[in-house]
Amino acid sequence: MKHIFILSAWLMFLSACSPGAQPADDAAITITDVQGNKVVLNKPAERIVCLFDPVMDAIYMLQVQHKLVGIPAETYADKELFVPYSLIDERIKDRRLAIPGGNETANIESIIALQPDLVIAKHMSAGIIQGLREMGIAVYLASSEKYEQVLKELEDVGKLTGATGRAQELATYTKRRFEAMQADAAKVPEKDRKKAYFTWANGRIYATTGRNSMMNDCLEYAGVLNACTAPVDQPNINAETLISWNPDMIVMWNDPAELFYGKKELAGITAVKQKAVFNLMPMFFYNPHTIKSLPASMRIKAWSAGENPETSLEEVKKIMIKYYGEKAGNKLITLL
Repeated sequence: MKHIFILSAWLMFLSACSPGAQPADDAAITITDVQGNKVVLNKPAERIVCLFDPVMDAIYMLQVQHKLVGIPAETYADKELFVPYSLIDERIKDRRLAIPGGNETANIESIIALQPDLVIAKHMSAGIIQGLREMGIAVYLASSEKYEQVLKELEDVGKLTGATGRAQELATYTKRRFEAMQADAAKVPEKDRKKAYFTWANGRIYATTGRNSMMNDCLEYAGVLNACTAPVDQPNINAETLISWNPDMIVMWNDPAELFYGKKELAGITAVKQKAVFNLMPMFFYNPHTIKSLPASMRIKAWSAGENPETSLEEVKKIMIKYYGEKAGNKLITLL
């Protein structure tokens, strides 16, 4: 608590020493983030600290990654992020980009030292946001919890970085593909849809996705029913509950199917008996908190229909090239 008080006082002192640093209300770029904060820039940001990896991903898709001066610590710590990003950015490969925080934390002193004109984060107190703003540093908060938010945040970041056209291109493409999937799903009566159980990574086979979640959106677009009807994001269940649900298929998040096939108590589940356990792997290509919820939905749809998995994998590769551009996209798909 003492540290926070001192830091807040320091921010107030610095802002007092910087009269006129705050952009005018009639600035060229003015948007409102998911938490209702007004974000104001006189011109597109040139030095960006991004501490939320779904938005960092969007920055690479927008092809403005050269503006990054700080990234989430998870980028180096998590191989699922480090490996793909190191293929498309030498600064990450060599660990030259600063890491002044992560998805849940921020080192304010380190952020200020990087002299950004825009900070993007998931969490930051109102007092710190105001202090940074008075120093001429805009702060944009993101959440990427639902499909509509992901699209809005993509378009917002496009405006803040001067990549409006690219953002609109990506959003339009993604919307069009999802609308086509939605139309296909609408043709299938609910009684004929397969029931799917989704499980999160790191061996947590009883951690699933509820109806109020981004992954539930993916399942719906894929034309399958979520076996879990709980109106929450990530509920935990037990073996008895899973057995009672008896899903037709199981979709895993970056884990091996053997976690299910090796459990005798689950042997009677339809998905296990029919070897209908699939995984979205590597997870970088299927992050549901980005527009890559599209390839995630597309693969689930293909698995549910019994299509050749190689066909849908080739489509994922095409989407990656569309999302990241020819050069970066072709490097990334070597991991598939």
